[in-house]
Amino acid sequence: MPVLLLAQGDAAAKDLLRRAIEARYGLRPPAIESLSVDFKGRARVRLGPIGTWVPVEATARFLFPSAMRWDFTVKPIGVEVQRGSEAFDGTVYRRARGGQPPAAVDDAAQVSSMQSRLWAIAAVLLTPLGEHFVRLAVTGDDSFSATNTQINNAVELVLRENRVLDYATVDCLNPDTLKQQRFSLRLSDDQTPVNDFMLPCKISAFWDDDPYFEVEPVRVDSNPTFEDAVFSLS
Repeated sequence: MPVLLLAQGDAAAKDLLRRAIEARYGLRPPAIESLSVDFKGRARVRLGPIGTWVPVEATARFLFPSAMRWDFTVKPIGVEVQRGSEAFDGTVYRRARGGQPPAAVDDAAQVSSMQSRLWAIAAVLLTPLGEHFVRLAVTGDDSFSATNTQINNAVELVLRENRVLDYATVDCLNPDTLKQQRFSLRLSDDQTPVNDFMLPCKISAFWDDDPYFEVEPVRVDSNPTFEDAVFSLS
């Protein structure tokens, strides 16, 4: 039985998505309304004049179509632990760093950047792209774009010859450099079940060609119930 897609868009783009979903999940992909994924890995940071890799833990949470949250903890050796959160509750984008209370951000470029990056992470899951709030369009022989019509943000996805997802990419503001750059999530070809949810073994993030972080999924909670406070950082 072929994968059922409710997304808007042209047939060729739907076919590419359907093939990518089947390459990941087979003919019975999971239905996702909400999701929480924990990651462990390392992040590229600058300690003084030196760039180095440091351990990082992160959690991505989604309540589709528009509520998203990203939490991270960076643990440099011999340096104070750095923590941060970004969340969008469908209306307001909030950000927290260190021990500071969360603050609402109304700068349009920063809001769009956060939404774009988290939509790219959601796109790696593939099945959310088949929902009614998504519009698909072919961009090449092995690539297509997926626009979340609720937040008006698009991600481009490129497939390998075997139709396994190769990478997802968006153009957005880098909050660290305050420059418009390409944010890409490049996926390993091998996949592994995490709590019975099939995911790439490794996800590597880049700003243009500069490494940002690389992580492995370590825990998945499918369709959890979230309190409103999760996405308002309250």
